[in-house]
Amino acid sequence: MPDRKRTRCAWLLAALLIAGAILALMCLFSGIEPGRYDYPSYLLQAQAWLRGKLALDRNYEYLELAVYNGRYYVSFPPVPAIPMVLWALIWGDDVPGGLFQKIYASLACLIVMAALMGAQREREALPRYQYADRFRSPAAPGDCLAWAIFLCLGSALLSITPVGAVWYEAQILAFLFSVAAIAAMQRDRPTLCCFLYALAVGCRPFSVCLGPALLAMYLRRHHSQSASRKAAGLVPGLIVGFAIAGCYAAYNYARFGNIFEFGHNYLPEFQRAEHGQLSPIYIADNWRTLFFGSPFTIGPDGAEFEIFGFSMFLSCPILICELVWIISDVARHRFTREKLVIALMGALNTFLLLMHRTLGAHQFGLRYAIELIPLCLTYLLVSPERWRISRWEVGIMSFGLMFNFIGGILVHI
Repeated sequence: MPDRKRTRCAWLLAALLIAGAILALMCLFSGIEPGRYDYPSYLLQAQAWLRGKLALDRNYEYLELAVYNGRYYVSFPPVPAIPMVLWALIWGDDVPGGLFQKIYASLACLIVMAALMGAQREREALPRYQYADRFRSPAAPGDCLAWAIFLCLGSALLSITPVGAVWYEAQILAFLFSVAAIAAMQRDRPTLCCFLYALAVGCRPFSVCLGPALLAMYLRRHHSQSASRKAAGLVPGLIVGFAIAGCYAAYNYARFGNIFEFGHNYLPEFQRAEHGQLSPIYIADNWRTLFFGSPFTIGPDGAEFEIFGFSMFLSCPILICELVWIISDVARHRFTREKLVIALMGALNTFLLLMHRTLGAHQFGLRYAIELIPLCLTYLLVSPERWRISRWEVGIMSFGLMFNFIGGILVHI
């Protein structure tokens, strides 16, 4: 194996090991078994499929199940249940679902690291005059490693990883597929990108906001090609993506008679709510929590962590970094079309979150904001001048890592 490739593998292994060590320490300090699976909705769904059924055999009071025509359904998109089919065949009822969440999170760190190193390798392949003019501060592998750990674990993603639960499982797997789609597009594999992107949407529907950002990455890479060649390169991926979307539509229709309904609107909680699951009515209350919510509240014994959501900027400090990047790029006339698209998709995703009734309910931080982090990664990848991590970014992201590590432990104890 050439020295360069061996070095790259060593750095990728380091990202995987560091992520695994952080997650193992969380389990150790919180006393949570790595495989703990308290809310196994996707396992129950997989077992129902193996019996040839779409509905579960009965109601489970502690799970968020949709009730439709007297039957009980898992009220979430189906993709996270697919790998559970294999694990159910192997382990039966004893699937260590919490362990898979930690594996998904660690793999996400590995993939982000690979994407950044791949982008750096492409940069170094440029002619020297382009390298000097366009990219002033070359990033070292250590910068890529820092970004990978901070992007993935310096956020609310870390705090939801310890306990196996249907909500967290879908969130983490959607994040994994999202960053994998970005990495595939960075490597100029649009068909694979579309496949992974479709899977991400099948975990968390709001992940659809990532699509235009991925398209912007594709067009940026192929800017010199004709429109017909650009379109031809996307056709296979679009066919794959729409085929998967068709499967979702058929699945939704078979369960609820509506191709767009995956079950949440039939949760008793949302059926009782006057304005349902999503409504502009909720914006008036949610914006305070989303942007300015305090991480502390006053309980019977004094100050304690808020466990029903607080500011996404404290929960996911990478969002602070992105805001600074956007302001700086606008001021320095570096705000390209690609960056504009990414920023607009971030704003759209945030607006959709503001319309949600619960903002994620019981949690440390604001787990829904995790869906914005892949957009931060795309912004970073189209901003080579940001690849060398600065001191202020290290400070902010180190705070995010420690804050979510300690808060996640205390909330789950």
